[in-house]
Amino acid sequence: MASDEPPQRTFEIGDRLSVTIDSIAAGGDGVAHPDGFTLFIPYTATGEEAEVEVTRISRSYGKAKVINLTKPSPDRVAPPCPHYGKCAGCQLQHINYAAQLEAKKSFIADSLQRIGRISDFTINDPIGMENPWNYRNKAEFIAGTIDGKIRLGYHIDEDNGFLPVDDCPIQHPLSNEILRAVENATEKFNLPLAQLIIRVAPHNNEAMIILVCWEKSEDMVEAAKYLRAELPNIAGILWSQVRGKSVVRRTFALPVEGQLKFTQQLGTENFLVSAESFFQVNSEQAVKMLEVAREFTGDMKEKLFADLYCGVGTFLLPLARGANRSFGIEEHPGAIRDADNNLARSAIHNVTIYEGKVEVILQRMLRKGRELDVAIVDPPRKGVGRQALSIIKELGTETIIMISCDPATLARDLGDLEALGYKITAIQPIDMFPQTWHVETIVKLEYVGGVE
Repeated sequence: MASDEPPQRTFEIGDRLSVTIDSIAAGGDGVAHPDGFTLFIPYTATGEEAEVEVTRISRSYGKAKVINLTKPSPDRVAPPCPHYGKCAGCQLQHINYAAQLEAKKSFIADSLQRIGRISDFTINDPIGMENPWNYRNKAEFIAGTIDGKIRLGYHIDEDNGFLPVDDCPIQHPLSNEILRAVENATEKFNLPLAQLIIRVAPHNNEAMIILVCWEKSEDMVEAAKYLRAELPNIAGILWSQVRGKSVVRRTFALPVEGQLKFTQQLGTENFLVSAESFFQVNSEQAVKMLEVAREFTGDMKEKLFADLYCGVGTFLLPLARGANRSFGIEEHPGAIRDADNNLARSAIHNVTIYEGKVEVILQRMLRKGRELDVAIVDPPRKGVGRQALSIIKELGTETIIMISCDPATLARDLGDLEALGYKITAIQPIDMFPQTWHVETIVKLEYVGGVE
């Protein structure tokens, strides 16, 4: 009888091995299996042969780094970013774009099989970008001090190492301009900067920025006026204060200069968005995602449609025009305000927006005997969970469109939906995050029954 125990390793940290890369795993590392033991090796490609040094060992897997690449892959390319390999933001710049898309398709397939225990599915080829660079409309740079000057950049390791950058090739060019302008401002004004957050509207090249500071500065207003004079594209500047020792906890952003919101455009749709509200980070690909969602929802003239994590109304409002009645649910107060404003501006009258947790609002509707025909479910990275999915099913939902940026939590939720009687009818990956291992996936499911 076969054992479920992982193979016993025959090597230790510091050992050097010759390995062949079998595949690329979710996370972007290449995977090799010397003596049957799993080794993850960053910045490698499928089929490559390399001499590696073991850097970490656990009971079931290890990590290694390349010492000598003895047989490079034909998919390997020279990364254009000088920080690649130090900055943790990108994982796939070393392989060509076609190979990146193929790898992302395999991440989804592996997760569906291994985590979701799903066997019957077909994945469409990912929808990629013609130019997979300078696509991000949101940037978050941390501040560090080098030679007495404030610099902006990224964390680079688990010990919170700091890497200053002048230009990030996946960020919108305006974000890189703003980065350099804010660094210059810190030399002219007292700005105790901890983090810089930038939101760009690519259709008109406007931006909103949040200056996250350790404390309020008397120079804040003058610094903001200087920045807007240097870069007229900055529509508004806000500030926020760190609460504690990390930028993870901070106050809500307060206005300093200019606008509090700006317009983001997806195709012919316009959305009013606050600086802190969620919006898809790749505007070009978000248009394609909306097109796929419209195709998957189909004819809804006689149907009740819901967007269960509606944000500012990105899917809700465009799709509501084709539905009989619609509602959205959103938990974030700022996003709710934006969604209400966007609804008022849209002149759509068959939509209701509810503030609260999805499972709480849906449970309330279930108790009132409400029903639902079509639902778009675009949750945070943690996914939906069995409770909310069960209520969606109890509401009589015929069609579910799942959207996820995490193949693992997507697979878990899809496995739960199959157990509830739904069948996957289409899977469409969309590459929202070129040069990284992340991938957005849209899945259509239909209720086929069989579960009481």
